[in-house]
Amino acid sequence: MNNQRFNWKTILIGLASATLLTAGLIIIVYVAVARDRIVPTPTAAPATMTPTPTIQPAHTETPTPAVSVVGRVRAYTAGALIIVLDPTEGNVDQIIVTDKVQVTMGENLPASPGDIAPGQTLSAQGNLDDLGRLVAERIVIVRQIGTETPNPSRTLTVTPSPTPQQGWYGEYYSNRSLDGSPTVTRTDTAIDFQWRRGGPAAGMPSDGFSVRWRGRWDFSEGGYRFYAFSDDGVRLWVDGTLIIDQWRDQGPELAYGDAYLTEGPHDLQVEYYEGTENAQIRVWWEDRGLYPDWRAEYFSNRNLDGAPTVVRNDVAVDFHWNDGPPDPRLPANNFSVRWTRAIVLEEGAYEFKVQVDDGARVWVDNQLVIDAWREGAMAEYTGNIWLDGGPHALRVEYFEGGGDASIHLWWRQITDFGGWRGEYYANPDLLGRPAFVRDDHAISFDWQAGSPGQGVPVDNFSVRWTRRQTFDAGTYLFWAVVDDGMRFYLDGKLLINQWRDSATERYQVEATLTGGAHELVIEYYERGDRASMQFGWGLLPTRTPTATSTTVPTETPTPTATFTPTLAPTATATLTPSKMPQLDPTVTETPLAAGPTGEPSTTPEEQEPAPTETPTPD
Repeated sequence: MNNQRFNWKTILIGLASATLLTAGLIIIVYVAVARDRIVPTPTAAPATMTPTPTIQPAHTETPTPAVSVVGRVRAYTAGALIIVLDPTEGNVDQIIVTDKVQVTMGENLPASPGDIAPGQTLSAQGNLDDLGRLVAERIVIVRQIGTETPNPSRTLTVTPSPTPQQGWYGEYYSNRSLDGSPTVTRTDTAIDFQWRRGGPAAGMPSDGFSVRWRGRWDFSEGGYRFYAFSDDGVRLWVDGTLIIDQWRDQGPELAYGDAYLTEGPHDLQVEYYEGTENAQIRVWWEDRGLYPDWRAEYFSNRNLDGAPTVVRNDVAVDFHWNDGPPDPRLPANNFSVRWTRAIVLEEGAYEFKVQVDDGARVWVDNQLVIDAWREGAMAEYTGNIWLDGGPHALRVEYFEGGGDASIHLWWRQITDFGGWRGEYYANPDLLGRPAFVRDDHAISFDWQAGSPGQGVPVDNFSVRWTRRQTFDAGTYLFWAVVDDGMRFYLDGKLLINQWRDSATERYQVEATLTGGAHELVIEYYERGDRASMQFGWGLLPTRTPTATSTTVPTETPTPTATFTPTLAPTATATLTPSKMPQLDPTVTETPLAAGPTGEPSTTPEEQEPAPTETPTPD
C-alpha cells in the first residue's frame, strides 16, 4: 500500500515538472518572438528603412575623357589666350592657353607658350569647354632642338636611293601619294618651282602628281628656321624628324618649323603633292644663329661677375635643377644666369610671372618689371607693363644661393578684367601712356610711402580705374577714403570731385540707380608722403516717408593688411578726364572726417553701411 502511494506521488511530481518545463519553454519562445518584432535584426530591416548612403572616394569618380588634337598653328601671338589651329587630327580649331599648361619641344625639352608661333605643328591634350574649344593641359611643339628624342610616330623611314651632297635627288610620281615606282628621277639644284597648270616633266600629269626630294647639306651649329611655300601639300624632315606637316589640299600657303643643328652635314627630305589647278613649291631656310631662343650665360658665382663659364641656347627659362648644377662645369650652389632674347608682341597690357628659388630680376626693354633679388624658398612674383606692338628685348637674371635651384618664367597678354581695369601713370595728371595696366580685384590700397608697381614713382603718380557693374534698382551710398585727390563718375556724371592735395579724408554720395549695368570711373592722384585709396558702396534701406530727419548712413572700413593685386589687363576705351561732365547738382556729396587706413574687412562693393553708423575721426 505504501509502495502504491509512493508511486502515485512520483507520477504526479513528474507530470507537474513536465508542465512547468513546457510552460517555461513557451514563455522563452514568446519573449524571443516579441523582441524580434520590437527591434529588427540587421538582416531583416523593414522595407521602409532608409539605407545608409555609401560615400565614394573622390578618386573613384569617372574622369572627363581627355581630348587630343594635332594641327598647324594658323594664328597665335605670344601671350595670347587662344591658338587658332588648322587641325589634321581631330576637329578642334581653337586651343585655350591657360597659366597651368605644360608646353614642351618634342616630348622631352621644356618650353613655354612664348615659343609657339604660326606655322608650327602642335599636339594638344585637354578637355573641351562649353564652346567646343580645347582647354589645353599639355601642348607639344613638333620641333627638333639639340638632343631631342624624335617622336617615333613622326620619324621618317628613309628608302634607299642616292642622296646628293648640296643638291636634291627628286623622285616624281604620277599619283598624289608617292606610290609605286617614280615616273621620273632627276637632280634638282633647288626646290623652287611654279608649274601652275602644267606638269613637272614630260610624261607627267598636270594634276594628281607627287614628288620626293632628298639631299644632304652642310650646316654651321645653331638654330634654323625651315620654310615651305606650296600649293598643295608639303612635308619636311630634318635628320628624320618631321619639322613641317602640311599634307592637305590648300591654296598657296607658307609654313615653317625650327630645328637646332650641330655643325656638319644633315639629311633633309621634302615630300610634295599636287591636287588640282595651280601647282607650286618652294623650300628654303634661314640661319637664326647660335641662340635662336634664349642666349643663356652661366656664371660660377652668384653675382654675374666676370666671364661666363657656359654660354648656350636655352629653349625656355624653365628649369628645376633641385640640388644639382645646370652643367657639370658649374657648381651646384652659388651660381647665376643671365638670359636674353628678342620677341615680337602685340600692343597691350602684359603680365610677367616668375616662380623662383632663390632670386630673380626681369627686364622688358630695359625697364625692370620684377625685382626679387633675394634668397628664399620657392615663391612667385608678378610684374606688369604696357607694350607697343613690335619687337621687345627681354632679360632675365637669376642666382642660386643654396639648397634647391629652380626658375620658371612666363607671360601673357591680359584681355579680360574680372575686377577693375587699373591704368597706372608715372605722373599725377593721367597723361600719356600708362606705365602699366592691370586687373585690380578691389580698390583697396594703402601704399604708405611705396609705389604701386615697377615703373611708377612713390610720389606724383595717378591711376584711373574703370568697370561695368550690375546693380539692383535702389538708392546706393558710394564712399571713398583717400589721400590725396580723387574723382568719381557714375554713367558719365561727376558725383565726387575732390581733385586736391589732402590728408586722409572720407567722402560719400548717394545715387538712385535703375536695375542693370552701370559704368563706374574712379580717378586718383598721389602728391607726396602717404598714398592710400579705398572705394566701395552699399544699398541703403528703404526709407519710410516721414517728416523727421534721419542720420545719413555711413560706413567706416575696417583696417586690414594691404592688398597687393597681381593681374594685368589689356587696353580698352575709357573716359578721358577732359571730356567728363561737371559735377551733377542733383546728388549730394558729404565730406567726412578722416577714416582709418588699410583695407576694408570685406570687398568694398559688397559692403553695406549700417544705417546708424557714424564716422569716427582718426
